[in-house]
Amino acid sequence: MRIFQHPHLTRGIVTTAKGSFIVTRGLVEMPDEIGEALGWRPVDADTDADAAAQQLHTPDQPEAAAPRHHK
Repeated sequence: MRIFQHPHLTRGIVTTAKGSFIVTRGLVEMPDEIGEALGWRPVDADTDADAAAQQLHTPDQPEAAAPRHHK
């Protein structure tokens, strides 16, 4: 598994013949052979990969505050 840069999507789902993958902040985690077959740019270098992996697992929006109860 490797992280690839999607050519134009920043968020969504990409469906291929080999499965569906979630695009988050323009990044997709998928098997090497699929990303390479699609011609997507892999995220290189350890620092890029670490930053990309952290972005994939960081929620896009903060969690909603707990509802307040009116008295």
